[in-house]
Amino acid sequence: MLKLVGLFGLVARTFGILDLEFAKEYNSKEGSVRRKPELRLDEAWLTINSSVNFNILLFSLNDQCWKCDPVFVDIIPRFSIYTLKVNTTYGTTIYLKENDLTGTLDETFCTFHKKFTESGDYWVFVSNQEFIHHDCKLLQTNDPLPAEMPILYVFGGLLIIWVIGDMVVRLDRKYNKSQSVNITDPENAPRNLRMKSLRPTQNGFSDISEDSGTAHDRNNSPQQYSTHNKRERLKSLDTFRGLSLMIMVFVNYGGGGYWFFDHPPWNGITVADLVFPWFIFIMGTAMNYSFRGMMKRGTPRYRMLYKVLRRAILLFFIGIVLNTNWGPVNLKTIRIPGVLQRFSLTYLVLGLFEVCFSRYDTPEKYQGRCWSSLRDILLFLPQWFLALGILAAYVCLTFLLPIGPCPTGYIGPGGLHDSSKYYNCTAGAAAYIDIMVLGKNHIYGKPTPHIIYQTTTPHDPEGILGTLSSIFLCFLGLQSGRILIYYLGHASRVVRWLIWAIITGAIGGTLCKFSINDGWIPLNKNLWSVSFIMVTACFAFILLSILYLIIDVAKIWNGTPFIFPGMNSLVVYVCHDVFYRFFPVNWHMENPMHWHLLLKAVWDTAIWVVLAYILYRKRIFIAL
Repeated sequence: MLKLVGLFGLVARTFGILDLEFAKEYNSKEGSVRRKPELRLDEAWLTINSSVNFNILLFSLNDQCWKCDPVFVDIIPRFSIYTLKVNTTYGTTIYLKENDLTGTLDETFCTFHKKFTESGDYWVFVSNQEFIHHDCKLLQTNDPLPAEMPILYVFGGLLIIWVIGDMVVRLDRKYNKSQSVNITDPENAPRNLRMKSLRPTQNGFSDISEDSGTAHDRNNSPQQYSTHNKRERLKSLDTFRGLSLMIMVFVNYGGGGYWFFDHPPWNGITVADLVFPWFIFIMGTAMNYSFRGMMKRGTPRYRMLYKVLRRAILLFFIGIVLNTNWGPVNLKTIRIPGVLQRFSLTYLVLGLFEVCFSRYDTPEKYQGRCWSSLRDILLFLPQWFLALGILAAYVCLTFLLPIGPCPTGYIGPGGLHDSSKYYNCTAGAAAYIDIMVLGKNHIYGKPTPHIIYQTTTPHDPEGILGTLSSIFLCFLGLQSGRILIYYLGHASRVVRWLIWAIITGAIGGTLCKFSINDGWIPLNKNLWSVSFIMVTACFAFILLSILYLIIDVAKIWNGTPFIFPGMNSLVVYVCHDVFYRFFPVNWHMENPMHWHLLLKAVWDTAIWVVLAYILYRKRIFIAL
């Protein structure tokens, strides 16, 4: 902050110089003398030109600070020109109060709200006239470009590069394609000359096809039950997984410093909040194929249980290892929850569901029954009861569990929220359970509300209680996969996904009352609230429908480049975390702007797409 004290502002107004003209002239003539504080990312200048005979108290209130009181910022001396920096990420309400030196009669005489523009230069003139009429105007002396403009240029350029590259590849393939029949190429050879993979059986040989992740069961009659001409892997599932993963990597690498590529302070939803739930969702979708394949191969259930436990333990262990990637390991303060740990526990519970209740049915088995249109639900009622029971347990623990001095059912951010009445109650029951079970030193210490709400209580967004709701989200993904298994027509699949999108979206929207803070259960990624998992499931069903239609039905896109990381998701995720601090992924940038950070995040993400593509070309696929 910087101030300049004098009577120049008063004299200027006395001689009739307009405020805006005075501000511009002041900036141009005295810019070398009056050095303003250096602006950084998401900051603007606010200059208070005071010509009153008392000090002014400046308070501010961020739009994202729900039910907070204005926060004291600084004192503006009388007869002064005072410049300070303001944040441009969210809207801000500024309060100017008269200071009578005793602090007992402070009165707000000027209030204004503004979503400041990054690098903007704003002025407020305060004279006796503004003080008497309780009215002051906010003026802007410059017109900087919107901070979001680099997004248009960068992603527009990437789209053009992708289209040109795709055209070049297609033309190259078309040009070099031989017009003669190549009977050694099973893809290009005529159907009656294609080579088949065979395996020995009691009656001779039979052809082999991979069960997991295929569009149809090989025991079905494609002519009768399917609209596909051949059995093939559903590329939309890998593309969905890869798209979610790449957005997650992009967000973890800063997302260009934009607020909508970051998590909100507390309630609400942004692009960054979608990707983790989407990955949980698609994990459930893919589980249908893995367990169905084991059932089809006659794998004993105890072997299935062993595989579930082994994979869950390995995921949890890798997650713990990644938590130690940021410095020397101190076992007294090591963080236990994490992203892969959440995957591990969610997979463990849903895996146990499948071990106990999975079944191998051909799609046509219940075709003639009166309830066949609901067979993907009715055949799995025990799992539905258990999943709904887990969700009910989450709701009961959240709203009925006594949490010490904090009010039962509190789901706020604590800190400044609600006039600081519940300062140490951040996240309510969710944080309470984590602290009681894991201890304060083993959970995340700086949750998203700690800046705006000034919280001090630790809270882990991947904690124990939120795992219960993520299990139900994964179960909805499992349900989307059952639609693929039991309904072979394109229309029947997409219609059912869209129906589920409407149902989950309506439930989530009703619970949050289609608002950020005013609902019964607001959208909240920190808590993985019921409304949050329903809304993210709604978007997941819609996205899956779109990708399925574009990639597997219309075949206008083959999923590149996202399909490659989708087929090696664990490798890409672990590598992006392990090599976060190493060149060429990371390097120091002096006072970067948004376009610097955006290009860097795109570059970093592209590195792992290229790695995934190399693994794909070498036919290396690593999974637990």
